[in-house]
Amino acid sequence: MTATTREQKIEQARLATQDGRFWEAVEQYTEVLANSDPQTNDPKEKNSRLISLKERGDLLGELGEQVAALAAYEQYYLEAGTSQHAVEALALIGIRSRGLGQYGRSITACQEALDLSTALNYTPGRAKALVGLGGTYLLQGEVNLAINYLNQANALFEQLNDTYGQAQSTNQIGIAYATTGHFYKAIQAFENSLTLARQIERHSGLVACLNNLGECYQLLFATDKALDCHREGLALAESAEFRLLEADLCRNLGLDLAQKEQWPESVAYLQRAKTLAEEIRAPEIYFHTLYALARVSLAQGQLEGRDYAQVLLDSATEPGRSRWHQANGLYALGCYEKLAGNVSTAEELWQRAIFLAHETDNRVLLWQLHAALAQIAQQPNLAAVHNRIAAEVIQQIAEPFTDESLKAEFLGAGPITAVLNQLPKDS
Repeated sequence: MTATTREQKIEQARLATQDGRFWEAVEQYTEVLANSDPQTNDPKEKNSRLISLKERGDLLGELGEQVAALAAYEQYYLEAGTSQHAVEALALIGIRSRGLGQYGRSITACQEALDLSTALNYTPGRAKALVGLGGTYLLQGEVNLAINYLNQANALFEQLNDTYGQAQSTNQIGIAYATTGHFYKAIQAFENSLTLARQIERHSGLVACLNNLGECYQLLFATDKALDCHREGLALAESAEFRLLEADLCRNLGLDLAQKEQWPESVAYLQRAKTLAEEIRAPEIYFHTLYALARVSLAQGQLEGRDYAQVLLDSATEPGRSRWHQANGLYALGCYEKLAGNVSTAEELWQRAIFLAHETDNRVLLWQLHAALAQIAQQPNLAAVHNRIAAEVIQQIAEPFTDESLKAEFLGAGPITAVLNQLPKDS
């Protein structure tokens, strides 16, 4: 393949990507790689290979082919002609390793990218390494550390006028705020990221923002807003064949519909999410989906849903797994123990979950755990303490909102009023 033909193929791939013909773009990049020499000393041929490896990896990741994407980035690193290319490759290896649940490898690769980019004074690489580290620490429940890295990355992307990078870091910052129950800040971050994603016409970024924004509304019991975001996102994900995002959107739609007690539709979406997550080897989405299935089965009083909670807890307690999922597993399993009449076992599981929820600053789980403990407390004074703590956390979540209708929808939701109505009348 001549240099001109390679350039033509790469241009065709770029046009296909812009038009949303992602698999066609993958094929064009694959053809460039198949018809070029990994050992070449020709600068133009080498550059064509590096472009193709990186772009092909990006597309495969978005299309849910995470293992193939990681392989492309590993080859990109092996062929990196300059230290700057090595930084880019290491950051991408770190981010994709995270998606496969390989957190240790992710941190090692991103930290190496950060050290090398700092030594080279290569600001774009430093920003990408920082956002990679922030995202991985976030999944491990190290939220404060994650936000520190993500804010540093965002400042560098702004300095570089890198709109795509800003959209990526802002979205991750939104996730950090959402996981700690700071939904007012999270919604602001996701709306900003959504605006940036629309500007650069980055299809996957747009879908991710819709998914995350909708999940905020879901956790605030603004179910109609959540459904609007998730249905729009799923239509886009299906059209583009973004299977990773499709899986998580199905999970969220299942939870949205559960809030409306549309059980058959809810379970169908959740089972679809579970199947997809298993197929594309996406452990984060798989664990979140197990938790969702456990909760939806519980809401219907189905004891067989206990198996989802048990698998989640067993998987989450393996070395290197997130404390976030472990806390969720403990809470869900405790709910099933309570349903079976094993109150003391439920209390023990929930106490362990409270410790982890505090460690990860998971406010949503904290109020749910204290509300649950209030229901089984043997002494009225202890029940009142748990209920007061649950109510205080709820008020902390609601207080910053200036959107009064959204605040009212949250405070008026059944699970919330069940807590607030237990407060003494003079509170």
